Amino acid sequence: MSSTNLSFTTPINPPGAEPVLTRPQVWAGLQRKVRHANEFVPMILTCEVVSEEANVVTRVITFENGKSPIREVCTEYEPSRVEFILEDGSKVQNIVSVGMSPDNSGSDKDLFLTYAFEWKVPQGVTKGTPQWDEIVANHTKMSTGSLLNTVTVLRNMAKDGRI
Repeated sequence: MSSTNLSFTTPINPPGAEPVLTRPQVWAGLQRKVRHANEFVPMILTCEVVSEEANVVTRVITFENGKSPIREVCTEYEPSRVEFILEDGSKVQNIVSVGMSPDNSGSDKDLFLTYAFEWKVPQGVTKGTPQWDEIVANHTKMSTGSLLNTVTVLRNMAKDGRI
């Protein structure tokens, strides 16, 4: 089975963003996202935690489009990333990183969130075909929207005290 690899990064605290999110807040938010994905991704209707042991959470999510529930294994690598492995072998990583500002402070204002994806492509779909291009375009739209929405949700959660 082929896969397509995509990644997208956005600043967590761009100029003027209030409140400025701290790395511990962002990490707490990503842990919440593992257990309550529907709060972060609008197309997810439900998120049920099936098991949790140490830093590994197994969950089942259902989507608004009526597709069958998907089982995911989520591994938390505190404080920098969460890896989601889907039933079909696709992998998603949510990565918190510290950029370096001109003064090399590495402060909370220099936090970035990256989503990296290895999406499995259905059997028979080959690179360079219209079907492949459509899959990549759909994954790009969904992925970038999810990334930007996560930062918005994190900021709202910080405002109301959930993180």
